[in-house]
Amino acid sequence: MRGPVDFHAHLIDPAVYRETQARSVFAQTTDAARAASVLARMADIGERIAAMDAMGTGTQVLSSSLVHQCTYDAAPDTALRLDAAMNETVARAVAAHPDRFRGLGSVPLQAQELAVRELTRCMRELGLSGVTISTRVRDLEIGDAGLRPFWEAAEALGAVVFIHPAGNPDPRFRKWQLWNSIGQSFEEAMAIASLFYEGILDAYPRLKIVVSHGGGYMPFYLGRIARNYVEKPATRANMSKPPRDYVRMLHYDTCVYDPDTLADLVRIVGAERIVMGSDYPVGEMKPAEFVRDCTALDEAQRQLVLSANAERLLSR
Repeated sequence: MRGPVDFHAHLIDPAVYRETQARSVFAQTTDAARAASVLARMADIGERIAAMDAMGTGTQVLSSSLVHQCTYDAAPDTALRLDAAMNETVARAVAAHPDRFRGLGSVPLQAQELAVRELTRCMRELGLSGVTISTRVRDLEIGDAGLRPFWEAAEALGAVVFIHPAGNPDPRFRKWQLWNSIGQSFEEAMAIASLFYEGILDAYPRLKIVVSHGGGYMPFYLGRIARNYVEKPATRANMSKPPRDYVRMLHYDTCVYDPDTLADLVRIVGAERIVMGSDYPVGEMKPAEFVRDCTALDEAQRQLVLSANAERLLSR
C-alpha cells in the first residue's frame, strides 16, 4: 500500500445512482451543472488516479457515496441488489489497481440478515476491507438494539466500518445547503452518541470504526455531555465509562478544513486515532499538505495520520 492513505474517497456506479437519485438529498438540492461535474469525477477512475498523484495521495480507500447512493429507504431485495452491484464496482477498481486502492462496500442495514450476508461477502469473496454506513437507518439510530447483528458480524470479521451521513432530510436543513454544512456534522455527533449511549462500544469493543469529517460536533463539545454523564445517572444506563473514553475508542478523518480544528482534534482524541481524509472529489484538495502543516503533530505523529493508522486499520 502506498502512502499517504486517503480514507475518505467516494465512488459511484452511475447505474446504481440512477435508481437511488430520487431519494438523494444531493440530487434534490444541487444545480444540474455542479451535479454533473461531481458525479463524473466520482465515476472516472483514470481522472481519479491523476488527481491522486496531483494531491500527493498514494492510496485511496474507496467507499460508496451514501449521499448519492444510500439504499436504506428501498425494499430489502432492491437495496441488496443495488448494494451488491456497487460492491462489485468497488472490488473491480481495487483489483485493477491494487497498489492504489482499498475498498469498502455498502449493505442494506434496514434488513439485518441481508446486511450481514453482504458484509460477509464483501470481506470473504470481494476482497474488501469493510463497509461504509450512514448515521441512521430510516427511523433507527445506528446503536439501536435491532442492528446488533451487524455490529457483531463487523467485529467478528475484523471489518472497518466507515460512518458517513447520507444527508439529513429534515426540511429545516434544506435552506442554504445546511444539510451539508451543519447537518452532516450533527448526524456524525448523533451517531457517536448512539454508539456509546446504547452500549454498542461496550458490547463490541474491538470494532474498527472511522467517523467522517472529524467526528462532526461530538469531539468538540464533550464538556456538556460529560456533565450529563455525572449529573444524570439515567443517561449512563448502558455505559461503563465516561463519554470521552468512548470517543477515544473511535477513529476520525482529517476532513475538517480548518487547521485549528484539526489541532483540537489531535489534542482531544490523540494522533493515533486520526486518519487522513479528503472527501474526494469535493473536499480537501491537498490533504497530505493539510496534515503536514498541523502544528499539533510532531513528525512521528504526522506519519501515523498520513499512513500508519490507516494501514493498521486495514490490516487483517
